[in-house]
Amino acid sequence: MEKTGHVEKLKNDFDDSKLLEIYLPRLDGWYRVTCRDFRSFDGKKRVQGKEYNGPLYAYGTNRLVKFSNTSTIMGSEVLNERNSRSRKMR
Repeated sequence: MEKTGHVEKLKNDFDDSKLLEIYLPRLDGWYRVTCRDFRSFDGKKRVQGKEYNGPLYAYGTNRLVKFSNTSTIMGSEVLNERNSRSRKMR
């Protein structure tokens, strides 16, 4: 994959080798996610079945954002670029 200018090492304030899950109220269940999605999800999270209340980061960055319990991934320019590339591939 080509470099896109975003090469900063992302902080993970949790053990990323454990089971990471987010709660999606629309689907009424817990779902396994990658550490990148987990750290940017603005909602209920758990690590290995235990509730997690750590920092919330904008997607693909180390920029802290305020928790507001929207049950969505906190957007950023990195997420916008990823979505744009994904649309072009379809």
